[in-house]
Amino acid sequence: MYNERLNRVAELIAEEKALEAQKVFNDISPEETARYFFVKGIIEQKFQNWGKAINAFSKVIEMEPKNVEAQNNLHVIQNILNFCNPEMFNP
Repeated sequence: MYNERLNRVAELIAEEKALEAQKVFNDISPEETARYFFVKGIIEQKFQNWGKAINAFSKVIEMEPKNVEAQNNLHVIQNILNFCNPEMFNP
């Protein structure tokens, strides 16, 4: 049942139904599993909650150091946060 609900959340995210995915995810009891934190990270990333997404993906990497998907998502977020557009500062 637990994994089915996480799978459903992943399906909804893939279908670009982030709000619905978030509602289903919020009804799932938190568990200390890499899968739970990965799905949490994806949802937080969708809603641009960068700090929460970083924490979730970092937790995945702590549990599974070779998790390439979590590493890639963390890298994407870091690039977004480090982005600087010099034109914004040039009047």
